[in-house]
Order: sequence, then C-alpha cells, then structure tokens
Amino acid sequence: MLEKLSCCTSSRCFQAIDNLPLIFLRIVTAISIYVWANDFLSEDKYRLLFLTPRFLFKYPHLEWIKLWPSIGASDGIYWHFIVTKIAAICLGIGFLTRVSAITASFGIAYVLLVEYHIYVNHYYLLACVSAMLAFLPAGTRLSVDAAIGLQQNRFTMARWQLALMRFQLGIPYVFGALAKLNGDWLKGQPARFIVQNNGHIPGIGGWDQWSPGMQEFFTNALAYGGFLYDLLIVPMLLYRPTRWLAVALSSVFHLTNAATLTIGIFPWFMLATMVIFFPPEFIAKRWQIILGRGKERSSETPAGTYEPSTRRLHRVGLAAAVGYVIIQLLLPLRPALYAGDANWNQRGHRFAWRMMLQAKDGLLHFRVNDPATGDYLMVPSTTVVTAYQSSHADHHPLMIRRIADELVIAAKELGISNPSVHALALVSLNGRQPTLMIDPSVDLASLPADAPMSDWFIDDPGEFRDPPWLVPKSQWWQSVELPEPFKSLQGRTPQELEEFLRTLEAQREQDADKLKSQPSSKP
Repeated sequence: MLEKLSCCTSSRCFQAIDNLPLIFLRIVTAISIYVWANDFLSEDKYRLLFLTPRFLFKYPHLEWIKLWPSIGASDGIYWHFIVTKIAAICLGIGFLTRVSAITASFGIAYVLLVEYHIYVNHYYLLACVSAMLAFLPAGTRLSVDAAIGLQQNRFTMARWQLALMRFQLGIPYVFGALAKLNGDWLKGQPARFIVQNNGHIPGIGGWDQWSPGMQEFFTNALAYGGFLYDLLIVPMLLYRPTRWLAVALSSVFHLTNAATLTIGIFPWFMLATMVIFFPPEFIAKRWQIILGRGKERSSETPAGTYEPSTRRLHRVGLAAAVGYVIIQLLLPLRPALYAGDANWNQRGHRFAWRMMLQAKDGLLHFRVNDPATGDYLMVPSTTVVTAYQSSHADHHPLMIRRIADELVIAAKELGISNPSVHALALVSLNGRQPTLMIDPSVDLASLPADAPMSDWFIDDPGEFRDPPWLVPKSQWWQSVELPEPFKSLQGRTPQELEEFLRTLEAQREQDADKLKSQPSSKP
C-alpha cells in the first residue's frame, strides 16, 4: 500500500499542467521589482540611505560587503538600481530569463545586506521569488527567449513547480500568523497603535473621535482578525467553496494596508499573486478568452506525466526544491532558540516573516569621556548617524553597539586618545514604560568585538501596560528615573541638550576663526 501511495504521489508531482500561472508570476514579479528599484531612484532616495551616512550598518561577518565604487561621475549604487530595473524589464519580457531573474534577485539581496537597517519582509519575499524563477521554466512561454529560440516554447510545467510557487507565496502568511501568537499581539498591542495612527473612517473620524468601546472593538478586530486572516487565507484560497470569500477578504485587507500603511508595492503584489492559488486551468481559460480560441495552441497536452528521461531531471529539481523548503521552514524558527523576546532583543527577528509585531520607540544618547582630563560630553546618536538611521537604530541593540564604536572613532579624530563611551538607551516596546536596553555602567568602547550580548545588553522590556505609555519622548527624562552616569540629564529635555551642543559648536567655530585671524608670530 505504501508503494502504491508513493507511486500516486510521484505521478501527481510530475503531472504536466498548464504553465500560465508561472508566466503570470514572472510578469508580476518583474513589475514589482521594477517599482521597487525605481522607488530608490526617485527623489535621490538612494543618496539619503547609502551616500549621506557617515557609515553603514553591517551584519556580523558580512562587513566585507561594501558599496559599489563610483563609475566616472556617477555613484556605483545609482547604477546598481539602474541595472536592477533593466533586469526587471528583461524578466518581464522573458529575455535571458534565468540571468535576469538572478540579477534582479541579487539586486534586492545586495541592498538588504549592504545596509543592515534596510530590511523589509516584502523586499526579502521579492528576492526569494525572483531567485526561484531562475530555477523554474519561466521563460518558455510568452517570452523573447521562446520567440528567438533561446528556450524551447513550452506550455506546461510539473505540478511540483506550482506547489513550490504556492509555498513561497504562502509562507509569509503562515509564519506571520504563528508569530502573532504572543502576549502583546493578542492583548491588542501594537494593533492599538496601528489603528490609532492610521484609523480614520469617513463620517466617524479618527481615533480621538471614537468612543472607548469603538476603540476597543477596532483594536481587537485588527488583532484577532489579522491573526485569523494570516492563518486561514492560504487554505481558504486553495479550497474551492471558500476561494472567492478569501479573495474578498484579501482585497479588503491589502487595499486597507495600501491606503493606511507605507509598505510600497507589497499589498499589490500579494493581491495579484492570489491567482497562483487558483487551479492552473483558471488562468488558461481566461487567457483563451482574451486571445480567442485557437490563437495559441500547443503540441503538448497538460494531461499525463513527463517522459522518464525528462522526469529524471524533475527528480533532481524536486530534491533541490525540498531542500529549499526545509531551509525556509527552519529560518523562521530561530527566535525559539534564543532566550527572551525577539521583539525586544531582535535575535532571529529577520528572515522569519515576523510582521507588524512591534511598536518600538527609542531615545538614545551617549556619554563620551576623556579619561586623561576627566571631561565628558553628552551627545545624541545623530552625532554620527543620520536621522533616518537613528529612527531604526535607537531601539536595536546591535546597531546601538555599532554607534558606540563609531563615536570612539569620532572622539579619536578630535584628539581623545582613549575615550570611554556609555549609552543611555531608553526604549519603549508596544506601549511599555521606557526602560534601559543597554547597561549604562558598561564602557562600550572597552568591549572586545566578540563580547557576548549578556555583557552589555539588558534583556528585559518591562511589564506590559494597559493603558499604554503615551508620554512624548521629549518628556522621558522628566518621567523616568535616569541612572548614573546620566543623572545630569534628569528633568531636562533632549531639545535642551541639542541646543547646548549647537551653542558649543558655534563657540568652537568662533574660537577657530579668531585663531586663524590672529597675525603670525613668525618673523
């Protein structure tokens, strides 16, 4: 019986089916990647992200990934996005399809790895889908490759290839649901902040105009509705009786996200690719209606299975696909291997489809000491990072550590030979009262590069609050007890410190100008 079951499973895996879903995915992915690359070029966004900063954050052990060198008068990263757009166009029309798919995937992967803080789940998804297309027969139909003979014009693919496509598109939903099985999400955070910041109903108004009961209703609707949607949408799309209900729910879900959240092409990509979960005949029938029957005929028949010689190649492909699936299933499990809350310590948070789980706010300052003189200076993180970098780094432990390293470099440039650096990193997670993320007593400058996080990181986000902490960051130093060696900031505001630093810098420039204007004492 097991042999019979194995035989039936094998026959179904290698069954020939219409390949229009694959061609459709190729075109939708190409359009999405083109829009993604174009977004970085619009208004010179790439300059803000890659060229303006003093330094870029790096993944551990991937510090060797550098920005492209300049090409003549043009920036290398500019040409990176141009090449990615060209690759997307070629992928869309099916010209050098495999090369174009790999190039487009690399274009996204490089951006994710060259700057640590630029990580978005839908960037990662597009990179995975594009790489997957390179190993599937995506250029065998409605493509330049098929038209000019670079690939054989074919109208079928193996059923296992459709299953792989569905797996790749479905895994963000499934693990997105599993990640929501934590106390904060099911208690309504950060759903409350999402509704509060983005919820506006015509005729009713926004959050401030709602009654407490209405606020509670929409918060719970997002929290539990979002969890159930992510958990059930894939089986609902695959199950014929619930398929169109799933389409309706997905339309509401993704169109609402597109209207209220700044997440780029992602909602439109997920909406367009829902059709991959439909039977392959669904697209084929509508394609024939568009073309008119008989306009695109094939000598192949979708029925039956591939010949034994072809099936051997498919077995190799299926084995590679199984290996890829195993990796994709294991990566999101990484947070379970670490102690603490991944939303706080960020360990295993990336490449794990953990979406919309944290409303995190940070206020980060440092005390830079000169042991030789006893002088010290309090400085914000924006002393060495841009405001955009700061918005991502001020609540991330590894990036805070990297900022401290850069402050050491900056201090040495100013003549302080052996500076010490302490961090005041107040972070609020999902409405909790701000608490220390970094041990303020630890001199971050003296730590070896491979020092374990336990030597300097405080892995405790504090108690969950209901109602949440809503005190503005400008008042945190007045509302939270500050530790040594930052007691001098107690009761003040970050704006006061910044004004003091501006005055100090202006005075330094004046002194430098006076020194330059003095006549030389040399004969």
